[in-house]
Amino acid sequence: MKRFLPYYAHLKQVIWPFIGAIFFGIIYGVASGFGLPFMASKVLPALFPEDGVAQPLILITREKLTSLPAWTHSLTTWLPDIIIPAANVLGFALLLPIVTFSIRGLSQFLNAYLLNFAGIRVLEAVRAQLFSHLQFLHLDFFRKHKSGDLISRVSGDTTIVKGVVVDATNDILIQPFTLLGAMIYVTVLAFQKPDTIEFLLSLLVVPAAVLPIRYIGKKVQRKSHTMLRQAGELNSILTESLQSPREIRAYNLEQREVSRFREQVRKFFRLQMKVIKYDKMLSPIIEIIAAAGITFAIYQVYASSLDQTAVVSLVVALYMAYEPVKRLGNLSNRIKQGEAALDRIEEILHAPNEVATPPAPRPIPAAKGDIAFENVTFGYDPENPILRDINITIRTGEVIALVGATGAGKTTFINLIPRFYDITAGRITLNGVDLRDAALTDLRDHIALVSQQPILFNDTICNNILLGRPAATRAEVEEAARRAQVHEFIATFPEGWDTMVGERGDRLSGGQRQRVAIARAFLRDAPILILDEATSALDTSSESQIQAALEELSRGKTTFIIAHRFSTIRHATKILVFEKGRIIATGAHAELYQSSPVYKNLYDLQSVTA
Repeated sequence: MKRFLPYYAHLKQVIWPFIGAIFFGIIYGVASGFGLPFMASKVLPALFPEDGVAQPLILITREKLTSLPAWTHSLTTWLPDIIIPAANVLGFALLLPIVTFSIRGLSQFLNAYLLNFAGIRVLEAVRAQLFSHLQFLHLDFFRKHKSGDLISRVSGDTTIVKGVVVDATNDILIQPFTLLGAMIYVTVLAFQKPDTIEFLLSLLVVPAAVLPIRYIGKKVQRKSHTMLRQAGELNSILTESLQSPREIRAYNLEQREVSRFREQVRKFFRLQMKVIKYDKMLSPIIEIIAAAGITFAIYQVYASSLDQTAVVSLVVALYMAYEPVKRLGNLSNRIKQGEAALDRIEEILHAPNEVATPPAPRPIPAAKGDIAFENVTFGYDPENPILRDINITIRTGEVIALVGATGAGKTTFINLIPRFYDITAGRITLNGVDLRDAALTDLRDHIALVSQQPILFNDTICNNILLGRPAATRAEVEEAARRAQVHEFIATFPEGWDTMVGERGDRLSGGQRQRVAIARAFLRDAPILILDEATSALDTSSESQIQAALEELSRGKTTFIIAHRFSTIRHATKILVFEKGRIIATGAHAELYQSSPVYKNLYDLQSVTA
């Protein structure tokens, strides 16, 4: 349980409901372990009186009180004799089970309700902690992990950890009270009836139950690791399929996807059954051990002079003593499963944030966009650099176009400017400040990005534009939309600005999504603008309109354009030609067409295909 201690901090926000759950759980445990055997010892004599003569259910006299320690005599002299007549024994015998089970039932309900309240809040906190950490991890982490597997960890594995922190803790604190209550009853009866002492020897088999608990727990932990990994694989296939409905139908891949999913489901099923096998075999093993103890107890009863009432109450107490052992055995398996889930969660929580804000960040001077790459080398794998020895200085207001074959390093170059990745060697400065010395929020406030495949969130059109500058007024949002030609299609929707765009913006066309993303960049009005094929999804007429708007947007700003269509870079002041991770040429179109064979070849090929 030591590994789970840091997560108990989440209980602080629900400490009183959790304490209440424990309190009522203890009442339930005592009412079960002590209350049920006590009830049996009182009800049976009332129903089956010796020699047909009903005995008083409760009899407390001064004579009995004098058997107490001497120091209590002065406290008990004033107490009256308490005798419940035999005539009322049956009534009390009928009332006692109602009282006992009412206490058990009410305390069980309050324990379960308050425990679930605390548990859900803890689950919410653990998931929020995990999700929050994911938001600040660098992009390389997501390149190495499948999104479906990460979803499985946030949704499924956190539930298992919550079960240990809350539910398992509840059992750890409550089950011993059930066991203790039963032991107290048996011990009290042993002092009253010496023949009961041999009966207590049957409890010596309890420690024997520890051996299968330890062995099976190790098996469960290993199998749970494998099962949770498979759950991540299953979730990855599901996520991948749900995100690609058009491609699946276009290539008639429906049956292929069904087969892939069924295969993973079968693997997951087999692993689940292995975990269930080891988890559920523990209870019958302990039952068998308990049966051995009860058999020994029956033998002791046969050789003793115990009456029927004592035997029945002792058997009830013995059963209540073994029940916590079974629960604690199952608890051991749950902890092992929780440790397997915790391994996967902590792989995220302990993942280093390689791109982080420094402890004492330097402010970036505002309203300028001077960028310098100085001997920059970068590779996702440092042993295999993608960009090599990049040296370029870009002044505020320049429009920089990046051209080159696929894989030449254009997108990687762009990703280094918002510091999505940290460079391997050299340095990049913005307005004279090394990007690694600046706060990430400060750096990214200087940048507006329009991707080739813009992502919209499942919110209204207005709110998606507002992401560019959340404090903007409605008038500013509408002005940005007008400049990006968004207002034209907003008018066609019944809900207008409040139209929900759907998951990833799927309720809009590709061109509409891109216009909303461009409007977001207009609203941000940052000194650095990055356009990654920002007009690729537009038709020719729309592209010409947006190009005019983009030229207006880029005026006075440092603008980077990743270009696959040369028509989109006609207003560029400087073109960077990339080849195999290096900038092999810079200049204007006319100059490069004459001096750079690579650029001339790329331009001519596109002109021919056009």
